[in-house]
Amino acid sequence: MRGKLARIVLMMLVFGLAACGGAATSDVSVSCSGSFKASTGLGIGEGLELLGSLTFQVDTSGALSGNFAGGGRPAIQVVGHVSGRSVNLAADLGGGQYLFGSGTAQSTANGCPTIAGGPLAVESAPVAGAGPAKLLAPSSQVIIERTGTWFYRAK
Repeated sequence: MRGKLARIVLMMLVFGLAACGGAATSDVSVSCSGSFKASTGLGIGEGLELLGSLTFQVDTSGALSGNFAGGGRPAIQVVGHVSGRSVNLAADLGGGQYLFGSGTAQSTANGCPTIAGGPLAVESAPVAGAGPAKLLAPSSQVIIERTGTWFYRAK
């Protein structure tokens, strides 16, 4: 009798945990929006300061796509991936400059990060014969120009 009761409790626990795991993943895409800040302080050239709003969708595979708007700049397309608490971002800033950020969501709600942030790098695509960096790196290598941080807070 005791063994049968233990098996029943164990099965209920297994099904309960499976149900919790199923609720953590979404079968539908979600739309998210909030304030976004990205800034660089270390590196070559002029610093970057983006302050505005980020609106994006996260599909069922975790792929992120959206737009940053603010500071009187044209909208910047942002892509990336969200997996659990990990958030990765990439954006084409124009003029051969690219932003890459990797971070952590401190909290989430309904599949959207509510507070997230981490380090970022702004890099330039290689340009043949451009500047003193050509002496230090092969022409096919991307040069990291600036490093900084990014921060997102949901509305």
